[in-house]
Parts: sequence; structure tokens; C-alpha cells
Amino acid sequence: MMTVKTCYNGIGDYEKMSACFHGDDKIKRFLGLFLKDDNFEKLEKALEEDDVETAFIAAHTLKGVCQNLALDPLYEVDVVVTEALRAKNLKAAKEHFPRVKEEYEKAYQRISQL
Repeated sequence: MMTVKTCYNGIGDYEKMSACFHGDDKIKRFLGLFLKDDNFEKLEKALEEDDVETAFIAAHTLKGVCQNLALDPLYEVDVVVTEALRAKNLKAAKEHFPRVKEEYEKAYQRISQL
């Protein structure tokens, strides 16, 4: 079975999470909430439908979730999409979304293995 520390390799900062939550059981509980969060799906659908407002809300919320869970690689690419959407630049958001999708899928897969 994968440890929480091993899970974080490549998807986030375990030390930062450990300092905040003081125990792997708490970290696991919060990571479980990540698996249930639907903002990635909302973002993807809104981008497909050219819905800038909904996409911005979803991207911004996902950014906060990633920041709170120290999922730094996903956070960093989502910031780019969030800021593009804030500027109402749908084209730029769509151009950068594949990196968000890649990091999201990597994080989701790793966390699912816990």
C-alpha cells in the first residue's frame, strides 16, 4: 500500500501538508475530498461550451483546493488558466488547459491509490 508521503511524490509538497495537518490520517481525509470535488469536470465542460464565467469559477475553486492540499504542480498550471479566464481570454485558457488536465489526472490517479 502506498504511503501518503509516497503519494505526494511528483504531485505536491508532503512536508508542507504534514506541517499543517500533523498526521497522515488527516491528510488522507482531505485528499479524499479532492477525489469527490467536481470543479475539474465543471471547468472542462465549461471550456467545451465556451462558458467563461462558469469556467472561471471552477478554475478558481480548483486552484484554491490545490493550494490548500499543497498540490503544487496542479496549482501552478491552474493559476495560468484561472488568470486567462479572469481576463476573459478563452483562447489562452483552452491552450493551457491540457496541462491542467495532465496534472489533474496524475494527482487523481496517485491519490486514488491511497
